[in-house]
Amino acid sequence: MMYFNFYMFTFLLNIIFTFAAFIPNGRFFHSSVLIDDKLYFSGGYNDSLGIITNEFFYLDVSKPLTTTNHSSVQWVDLTYTGGPLITETTACIGGKNNDIIFIFGGYSYDSQSFSNQYFVNQFDTSKQQWINNTSVGNVPTNRNYTSCANFNNRSIAIFSGYSSINDLWIFNTLTQSWSLSNTTNAPPSRCAYYAITLPDENILYIGGVGGINVTVYMPMNNLPLYNTTSDTWSNVYTSGPIPPVRDSFSAVLTSDGRIIIFGGSNETTNLGDLWILDITTFQWSIGNILNPITNLTLQGHTATLVDNFMFVSFGEFSTGNLSSRIFMLDVSREDSYRWVTEFTPNT
Repeated sequence: MMYFNFYMFTFLLNIIFTFAAFIPNGRFFHSSVLIDDKLYFSGGYNDSLGIITNEFFYLDVSKPLTTTNHSSVQWVDLTYTGGPLITETTACIGGKNNDIIFIFGGYSYDSQSFSNQYFVNQFDTSKQQWINNTSVGNVPTNRNYTSCANFNNRSIAIFSGYSSINDLWIFNTLTQSWSLSNTTNAPPSRCAYYAITLPDENILYIGGVGGINVTVYMPMNNLPLYNTTSDTWSNVYTSGPIPPVRDSFSAVLTSDGRIIIFGGSNETTNLGDLWILDITTFQWSIGNILNPITNLTLQGHTATLVDNFMFVSFGEFSTGNLSSRIFMLDVSREDSYRWVTEFTPNT
């Protein structure tokens, strides 16, 4: 009994140490979603040479944290649950209780043609386990470098991707069924863009490059808008100073109607600029960062709005080095923004 107790104690101690010590390495082209104060991250490249990781973990944002103090950052490693070894994906939430993570598309070592991969991987956050996807009907061909968008509290739209096809698919997260848009006036194919669902449930598509010709950048002053009710496309023409074209950037929508985009890359370098699009007037303006961080130029990162802070997570610097950090931008003011290192959640 004494030996049993000793080994059991050692086993439990190892588990506690493993979870307490988990600090994720740098990565880019991962996916991320926020559910119930947990900021989940999945996959990506954890090496600039193209090494794919299946690490799956979350950050507990219900507790205060200081990004300069690793011990205050509450990472929880879920890689043991057996998530997919995949990168260049996009993730949205859904299900009856909005507690399921749906990860779409991407690239893995299994098939360079993408044709043999599961297009949808899903994780049940309430049960903390991966579940088999039982999609009904036709399923989209696999694709990467796309951006999903939730609407109507049950559906997810997937448009184009790294492909010559400019198709738009709708996934019903309640019935696990797919439907193909019948619209005939869809914009040209594109990838590495960002999709934002507006308060009226229509979806705005920003930036990116051509679906096949990745040297053709999409204009930032003429943005496709998909009407989810009428299944039609239109164009939104913006005003104000126009942001430089880009791909692989991040975007969030604030509660007061600002789309905030950060970083990305163009033909020559990574970017570290901040731009604001007012969705009432569709006017662009340059984000005034009061304390800019030198050389904070990222692509392939993610950004998530947590209270009044934009969490900019991981990504690749212009040098090719990968970020293992969370950068937090205070977006509470419309006229100015500030990088911070301390976060206290709203109660």
